[in-house]
Amino acid sequence: MKDKRLISVFIGLAFFIPAVLIDKISGIFPAYLTLYALAWTAAAWSVVIKAAKNIRRGIVFDENFLMLAASIGAFVINIVFSDYETELCAPGGGEAMMDGALVMLLYQVGEYFQALAVRRSRRNIRKLLSMRPDSAVVLRGGAETEVDPEEVEVGELTVVRAGERIAIDGTVTNGSSYIDASAITGESVPTFVSAGDEVKSGCIAVDGLLTVRTTKKFGESTASKMLRLVEEAADKKAKQETFISAFAKVYTPIVCALALLVAVIPSLALTLGAGLPAEETWSQWIYTALSLLVVSCPCALVISVPLTFFSGIGGASRIGVLVKGSDCFSPLAKTNIMAFDKTGTITKGKFAVRECSLDSRTLAMLAAAESKFNHPIALAFASADKDGCECTSAEDVSGKGIRAVVCGKTLVAGTHAFMAESGIGCEEIDTPYTVIHVAVDGVYKGHATVADEIKPDSIDAVRECRRDGIRTVMLTGDRPAVAQAVAKETGLDEVHAGMLPQDKAETVMELKKHGKVIFCGDGINDAPVLATADVGCAMGGVGSDAAIEAADVVIMHDDLTSVVAGRRHAKKVIRIATENIVGSLAIKIAIMILSVLLPAFSVLAEFPLWIAIMGDVGVCLVAIANSMRALRCKKFTRPAPQS
Repeated sequence: MKDKRLISVFIGLAFFIPAVLIDKISGIFPAYLTLYALAWTAAAWSVVIKAAKNIRRGIVFDENFLMLAASIGAFVINIVFSDYETELCAPGGGEAMMDGALVMLLYQVGEYFQALAVRRSRRNIRKLLSMRPDSAVVLRGGAETEVDPEEVEVGELTVVRAGERIAIDGTVTNGSSYIDASAITGESVPTFVSAGDEVKSGCIAVDGLLTVRTTKKFGESTASKMLRLVEEAADKKAKQETFISAFAKVYTPIVCALALLVAVIPSLALTLGAGLPAEETWSQWIYTALSLLVVSCPCALVISVPLTFFSGIGGASRIGVLVKGSDCFSPLAKTNIMAFDKTGTITKGKFAVRECSLDSRTLAMLAAAESKFNHPIALAFASADKDGCECTSAEDVSGKGIRAVVCGKTLVAGTHAFMAESGIGCEEIDTPYTVIHVAVDGVYKGHATVADEIKPDSIDAVRECRRDGIRTVMLTGDRPAVAQAVAKETGLDEVHAGMLPQDKAETVMELKKHGKVIFCGDGINDAPVLATADVGCAMGGVGSDAAIEAADVVIMHDDLTSVVAGRRHAKKVIRIATENIVGSLAIKIAIMILSVLLPAFSVLAEFPLWIAIMGDVGVCLVAIANSMRALRCKKFTRPAPQS
């Protein structure tokens, strides 16, 4: 497509330049007429084909029709309304033909730059295609077999060598490596993974050899879902795009009718009323009408506005924010209330030790005892140094605590009530978080506080929301005391705790009475409220399939600051689209008015067609260049600590 347009332009110029020289110097009419016609044909053949196809489909009044009418009309009035002996054969007699050929040449140049802009905006999305591997190496029958990723079943072992891309989501069972997740999460620093860690498809093993047990089928893996979401996004139209399509259908016939009136009414009035020569008046006002047709062409709007949204989707995907459709940009930009789920969204969804009054030996004994269990509180102590402590027996007293024998000593750990049941005295700790009291051989040793870890980016996101004037709300099913503690630590404006999924949806409906609401969540229970909010935002890295399907925006790396960055990007995209609409219409209307008024008041004999061309092609190029700004999406950067 790119080469055909350039070839058309170069061939057209090869005829156009000699035509201008012959026209301006010698004035040999047959020579420059032939060359101008050949230049026009070289540039216009693709436009003629498109116009013919559209007319067969019932689409008559489009930019192709306008450009053909204006350029052909220029040739007609130059030949019909010029005196062959005194004008056409004199130097400079083919001025209107020159304008007609120039219209098509510049139009093709504009089309070329439009295609160039579209290719550039597609570049980021095409990069995503490289995330989807063509094959996967599977361990079957003790041997490595290369197969199509779609043939790999859940639970099979796949082998990933250094430099290879992980084909399917899974859990590392053997080996270790740094993985490059920049294509998926936007993170530039490789992450170290080893046995037990989860890995996502699309990531690259930088070094080492990994054996990965698949947890999803290929079609449901992270890279496949990400590609599918981006592909579907291009098919959804924003309100501005829909407006432009509807506007062009009404606008173009009106302009054609207006051009006809401009050509006929002044010509009749001046010929019949003022007695002026018919050839002079009809030539002048038909030429003016053709100028009106050229400048009125809505291609700047029809091209630049969809391109803005397409570029916006591509720009957002660069930082791991997948906007499912251009229709999501407007509500996202207007959001003034941001609601969050707690677990897995504001917090990591994993317990960690927050406070500990235990000595290192007792903590090591507790870690050894908890290693026998797999519940969330036990996993909070997994990283603690066991210091050679060996647990020989352990009993889990459901909901209360554990009893274990570690290094030959009896260890009791659990709630305040459990310690009382075990005959061990201890003070009750005033905290909203889970407290684990510990005693060894009946002697109380202290306590450790366990809580769901708050993501560092959650605090940054809430702070940035406050800077942008956004009200922040947390909706959670957790206990009020825990919810209030998390809200205080993160700086949230409002908290609703102890909520069921339907309660969250009802609360969002109430919040919508006060503005546009975006809800961020990750669990399957968040699907109803994601669908209820003006903009549903799912955490794509850890989010459930139901949440991702119900959401309008997917954050691939579970970073809430990306939600803020995505909203700011949406405001920029809407602003660019508005600039293109208002600016294009303002310039076109101004030139259209001048094209009629200047000849009417005898300021100009006839409005120059080249000014009309610049009013169309020039405005279109400026609008396209402005649209390309939507490709740049600024990622949130945490400010450096002040020394």
